[in-house]
Amino acid sequence: MIHLRATFVAVLMLGFVAGCATQETATTDVGVLEGVGRLPGYDFWAPVTLPDGAQLELPLPEGGPVGGRVDGNRVLLVGDSILASTAKRYAGEMCDALEPLGWQVAVEAEPGRFAEFGVRVLERRIEAVWDVVFIYLGTNYEGNEGSLRKQFDKMFALTQGVETVVLTTGEFRTAQKTVNKVIKTAAAEHDHVHVLDWASVMKLKGITGKDRVHLSDTGRAVLAQTVARALDYAPYREPSCLDPKFRDDTGINAATTTTNP
Repeated sequence: MIHLRATFVAVLMLGFVAGCATQETATTDVGVLEGVGRLPGYDFWAPVTLPDGAQLELPLPEGGPVGGRVDGNRVLLVGDSILASTAKRYAGEMCDALEPLGWQVAVEAEPGRFAEFGVRVLERRIEAVWDVVFIYLGTNYEGNEGSLRKQFDKMFALTQGVETVVLTTGEFRTAQKTVNKVIKTAAAEHDHVHVLDWASVMKLKGITGKDRVHLSDTGRAVLAQTVARALDYAPYREPSCLDPKFRDDTGINAATTTTNP
């Protein structure tokens, strides 16, 4: 499979509101405002503030955007607090990024969850009929490689027949390299599963907070835009930000792990 990447350079902006360009705004290349980063190929503005001079590469799933390979517009995202932080009950970046592309978005994510949470979510929610599933789990890891592999195999079996994108985790500790190896190995055995190299983005200064695990404001925006680029446009435009079935946030204060994402 071909690993495609798109370079997205964003610089510090002041006083800019997405989608609100005026006649006084200078333009350079077609469709790009001066001083504003834009996702290539999109007709909506998606500015991201990064440390001055930083260059961000937005990864694509192996095989490219998945939106062109599906017939519907329903996307399910499953994860822990890192993904939950983009849900509408928090800052809402995920729906803000995906609705303009025509997607109906469900973020099923809770703090402190391990990979088995993904199995529980999919067992309950997969029958609701989804066109694309994103999985971002594995940051919480108890050290049992065999158990982790079993959970990802179960998740990928549950999404059989549905385009599935699995994100690699940030490698803030040595154990996460093992997690990412498991993710890639398991995904390689399923034709419908595509790996998105989010670990490479997590290395960039400014994406995470001081704990190197949870996302900064910038990091949340970048995650949402990365998912948007991985999807591209939905086949038709009937967007919606769907209410989640899983929204237990008590794990925010629970010492389930040393990082508790």
